[in-house]
Amino acid sequence: MTKADEWIRSFAERHINEIIVAALFILSVLLRITLAPKTSWSGDYLYCIAPWVDRYRELGAAAGLSQEITNYYIPYNVFLAFVSLFPMEPWVLVSILSCAAEYLGVYYAWKILTHLSGTGSWRTVYAALSLLFLPPMVLNGAFWKQCDAVYTAFALMALYYLLCDKYYRAFLFLSIAFVFKLQVILLFPLFFFAYFAGKRYCFLLWLRIPVTYLEAGLPAIICGRDPKEVYSVYLNQSGEYHFMFLNTGNIHRLFRSDYAALSTAAILMTAVFLVFWLGYLYRYRERMGNERLLQLAGVTGYACFLFLPAMHERYDYLPLCLVTLYYAYYDRKRLFIPAMMTGVTTVMYCEYLFGGNTLPEEVYAMIGLAACALAGRDLVNALKTGNRREQYVDQDQ
Repeated sequence: MTKADEWIRSFAERHINEIIVAALFILSVLLRITLAPKTSWSGDYLYCIAPWVDRYRELGAAAGLSQEITNYYIPYNVFLAFVSLFPMEPWVLVSILSCAAEYLGVYYAWKILTHLSGTGSWRTVYAALSLLFLPPMVLNGAFWKQCDAVYTAFALMALYYLLCDKYYRAFLFLSIAFVFKLQVILLFPLFFFAYFAGKRYCFLLWLRIPVTYLEAGLPAIICGRDPKEVYSVYLNQSGEYHFMFLNTGNIHRLFRSDYAALSTAAILMTAVFLVFWLGYLYRYRERMGNERLLQLAGVTGYACFLFLPAMHERYDYLPLCLVTLYYAYYDRKRLFIPAMMTGVTTVMYCEYLFGGNTLPEEVYAMIGLAACALAGRDLVNALKTGNRREQYVDQDQ
């Protein structure tokens, strides 16, 4: 063995974690670079995003913002108008935005774990990096050209500042997440419950959300669009899809119920579930520390995804990140729980993108329900016993 070999091995022994993390980071980037140019499988890109950008190019950015070109709220329209200014295929900047948001979200996932554990151990880094390789996250932005990573990144920022007791920043970023995607409401029950479980923020901070929503619509109004049309975007979105489920493994696959007949009832029953669930957990509020709030955010968000009507397969993006983050750091022996959730969503993604299926659709609903029930039981057991699993995490770091 030469001196060069000895140096290489010595360097590897001293910096093995840095080498692994660098390799994973580079591979995650290469993975996304490989997928981004493959646009022919994404109907949403071919028939929505690309034509929207072309329309902005035809009209001009300002004139385009004065019209209803997309069904997104104004901030994403501003981004598409920006994309239209560059002489390149829209997928380039669209993919860059989503992928950049993925890395921003992973950074704040790491900050959440670092804050909760009180240590910047390599385990926190690996747990956060694991999010980059979840199949739905890999496919969502780079391949499908969706923007769920954008609102998720801001939602993770909001959660981080909530756990750090920096409440104004928490609601500021929660409101920014809201103006990018309505689906951030899956995190609202956690913020509401946290108020009664020790996070003594002023309840008026909730007003930050409608204020930001109004502010975010101003670019289109300045360009000449009707304010009523601008501010009714989310209202129109909520009534756009008249289906109890859309290519997703939620509970309504089991019943095949009619949207017109039962959609409102399904929303109310979800509210009933939340009242019972959070009311039950309230008795353990003295044990509801930051670690349990992270756990609760994932469980409750995923449960709402399962029970609400008109859910797409992409709408569990944020809960999947939260559930995976918790188990990847605190309870690796039970990683099969987020794996079950992720597996269902991955199948739904592939069914939409590539067609075909392997099992009866009801099976996926049962797997998702089982995974959610197991995650909820883990939370309840931890609260009942007062078990703070995170106290023992550092033993095997």
